[in-house]
Amino acid sequence: MTTHTLEALLYFLLGLGLLGAWTYEYLKRRRTNGPESFWPGTSSAPWQASLLIAAVMILITIAETAVEHRFGVTSQQSIIAPTFLLAMLGASVIEEAVFRGFTAPSYFGGRKLLALILIGSLVFSAIHGFDLQSTQGRISAIFSFLTSIWLYLARFNPLNPERSLIPCFTGHAVRNLAVFGVKWAQGFINWS
Repeated sequence: MTTHTLEALLYFLLGLGLLGAWTYEYLKRRRTNGPESFWPGTSSAPWQASLLIAAVMILITIAETAVEHRFGVTSQQSIIAPTFLLAMLGASVIEEAVFRGFTAPSYFGGRKLLALILIGSLVFSAIHGFDLQSTQGRISAIFSFLTSIWLYLARFNPLNPERSLIPCFTGHAVRNLAVFGVKWAQGFINWS
């Protein structure tokens, strides 16, 4: 097992463990009608909220792919191992718990919420480490920023009145699966 495979597996297991703990509190709250405890966003959301978020994530991925094609940088994508999908799925839980959960109090509104969305999205894009010296890196950073904004809106919008993280988890997982699918279709998955 390579170091990258082990790291991807560990990240996936960490995300799975976090999702398990979050789900435990979510189910407990549903049974008891109790207040939110440790995990943020442990409330229900209408299925329409998750569907809308997922659909827009697919559109963001299509737009990013089109922009990469338009600027002729498709061939500059990074090549990843198939096991990287595990890390991407783990990230869809871990990053949502941090960015749209712990650092995004559900009671925020107005200017505080706008500042949180903009600053949080800048940080979200920055932690992904894109090379801003290259056109490909700038495109990836911009679409990472837009993805983050949409994920904040997944939590803070009228379709999600209880500020659940369910649409955020769903949207992020769909985005990462779509990115993996595009890489696969374009030949940027190293199957050897």
